[in-house]
Amino acid sequence: LSRAQIRKLARVPSFRQAPRASNTPSTHAPYYPTASQGAPPRTPAMATLAARHVTSLLGTSVNRESFHPRLVRSNRGRERVVAMEGGAGGAKMTVIKGEQQPRRRITLTAEELTPESFAPFGQVVSAMEDGVEFNAADAQLDLSQGTPRFYIMRLRDKDLSFERITFHARITQCLGALGDASWYMAVGAPTMKVASRPPPTTNELRVFKVPPGTFVKMHAGTWHAGPLFQSDDALLPFVDFYNLELSDTNQVDHNAYDYGEEQGVAYDVAEV
Repeated sequence: LSRAQIRKLARVPSFRQAPRASNTPSTHAPYYPTASQGAPPRTPAMATLAARHVTSLLGTSVNRESFHPRLVRSNRGRERVVAMEGGAGGAKMTVIKGEQQPRRRITLTAEELTPESFAPFGQVVSAMEDGVEFNAADAQLDLSQGTPRFYIMRLRDKDLSFERITFHARITQCLGALGDASWYMAVGAPTMKVASRPPPTTNELRVFKVPPGTFVKMHAGTWHAGPLFQSDDALLPFVDFYNLELSDTNQVDHNAYDYGEEQGVAYDVAEV
């Protein structure tokens, strides 16, 4: 089922974001609320139509009174239709894998990272000699809106492409890699809005190559996709990144836009 079909069946005019753990697939995805979560009530005819349609797909009966279709996507963009059926023994959920719609692929050429080129999006911070006093070259942080969280996150199964872009409005996030591998970050200037102001266009997106021994501090609200790198099971199965954000950034301040779903676009990064 397409999103439009699901929306028509469920009579839900829009979706909202579910929370997402940092860099975890499948948990941060648009979903369609049930009536108890604020969705408009469905007519019996609409419920019957929805139940019959999913029944034909599942090959088993679905109770029209308790059927609530939802759309869930993984971070690879594949759609899943979830049919839920309640009862005394709890809810039964059946997952149907759907086909990903073809993407129009656009290549973004990466550029070398410099403090001047990255200035609209944040700061570039590199090593300095011990004893140097605090100055403008240090990361200028705003951690005032929550409890800071500084941790090492391990990323696997990555490549040099993206469809989703995100911003955090309440934190000056910092990201850097351990080890000697370079990595890439796609960024767009802060807008602080998802719905009322559009995300960066292709011409407004920039991709930077971040060398070893350097981390980036992003201004609050900077759109970003990444870290991006080409993983390899034998040579580079994962990369560890140190990440400074707030303890609840991914629960209350993860604002995302999906180019694949909204525009049918996927971006590929050309290395430098």
